[in-house]
Amino acid sequence: MNLPKDKWGMLNMNYNDFLTRQQQIKKLSIAEQKNFYEQLLKKKYDKTEVRILASFYYGQLFYQEGNFRKTIEIIEPIIVDYQSYPYTPKLLSCFNLIGVATHCETEYNVSRFFYETALKIAMENDEKYYYAFEYNNIALTYIEEQNYEEALKSLALAEDVLKDCDEEMGAYIYINKSISLQKLNRLTEALKAFELGVSQYHADTIVPDDVTRCAATLYYKLEQPEKYETYKKQILSKMDEMYAAEFMDACRELFECGRDSCDDNLMNHILRSMNQYMEKYPDEIKVGLEFAELLYVYAVGKMDKDAILEALEAKNYYKDRIIEYSKEKYIKSLQQYIEINSQISELERDALTGFKTRKAYYKDIAIIECDEEMCNQPVGIAFADVNGLKKINDNLGHEAGDELLAAIAKKIITIFQEAGCYRFGGDEFIILSFDKSETDFQNKLQKLSKLWTAECSASIGSVWLEHAKDIEKNLSVADEKMYVNKNYYYKNRF
Repeated sequence: MNLPKDKWGMLNMNYNDFLTRQQQIKKLSIAEQKNFYEQLLKKKYDKTEVRILASFYYGQLFYQEGNFRKTIEIIEPIIVDYQSYPYTPKLLSCFNLIGVATHCETEYNVSRFFYETALKIAMENDEKYYYAFEYNNIALTYIEEQNYEEALKSLALAEDVLKDCDEEMGAYIYINKSISLQKLNRLTEALKAFELGVSQYHADTIVPDDVTRCAATLYYKLEQPEKYETYKKQILSKMDEMYAAEFMDACRELFECGRDSCDDNLMNHILRSMNQYMEKYPDEIKVGLEFAELLYVYAVGKMDKDAILEALEAKNYYKDRIIEYSKEKYIKSLQQYIEINSQISELERDALTGFKTRKAYYKDIAIIECDEEMCNQPVGIAFADVNGLKKINDNLGHEAGDELLAAIAKKIITIFQEAGCYRFGGDEFIILSFDKSETDFQNKLQKLSKLWTAECSASIGSVWLEHAKDIEKNLSVADEKMYVNKNYYYKNRF
């Protein structure tokens, strides 16, 4: 379904207006919402808060469907070039969305990178509300990697800043702390963290499924069979409703309890559930591999040779599928990387002149200001404005005007290095020239002035600086000198 162009005037709305209109957009069907965001992102190329917001909501639609690769594909362009965007808290949401999507793809180290970057951005902008949230997310990646000591370190940092966050964040932190402590067999501490999460932070209401899984294994290890049985039954009753990752974790944990207690009924129940799951979702290959591995463990315990061979064949089958999937994912990620970097390069290079763009100028200034050695380099600044461009555009057309701009640029790069040349506006150019002396810089400007003709010239203002760190402060000086020369040019010509 094609929506009307610019429905509700969204393309011209600011960030706050966009947030307000979200309730209207959510009333559309999922297909219409996807169509809307896709059209918006195709049209709105500038690096705005609205683009961040649209990318987040668009990616979230696919995440809710379990299409994590598509979510990553949508959010990645924002993440790769995030420093070019204005800061908004929704930028952190983008990092967290791509973090949880890569987490669901079991790319835990990549997921952790996104969470750590989100934490860094939050700290740079004094967004204390997000600190505990990010520390908890980082801990989750360590838990998945079975690095429980590191998980506890991150959770301790989350506890320290919990006062700045919503109180319900404590539910996540203390349940994850209990899980980590259980894995290290620090059961007394695990029980204390669990009870604190439930009694003080209402974890049983906020994260009921996490509480159920945590409690089942905790009370099993504490040898409290009545409580263990209660929570085990709750898990088994909800397995059909679980996402793949939750289902896999629940199966693994209960199977281990069954194996440890020699509970054949429980182990068989888990294996049957996993088999049924794979019949329903044959493409969930990671669940399939987990199923094959548990089946192998069970068969070895029973000394069943036929079952062992069957499990080994299943393991090899799913491993081959995972390898193939990983290859496809790698190729697609590489293609996306090349495409994104190509788009960024295009945005930083003016198609007509080949000069760097205004965006690239500010990026280079930021690099200079962060580099002590470059900050102390002498530099010449020249601000050039093409003479007579408006008249040519009016009389001969914009194609002729473009030819003039290209000709001016060609003359400039015969004297100055292209790396220091920028098209700053429609008819404005900036030149940064790192010369040994002011004399060298002025000699270059003299050579350039000799290339001008009556039909092809530019007015230039310049300034010499002993320290490149002062470029931005003095750009206006070069600009003012350029206007003096521009007035002189028109006064004497006409």
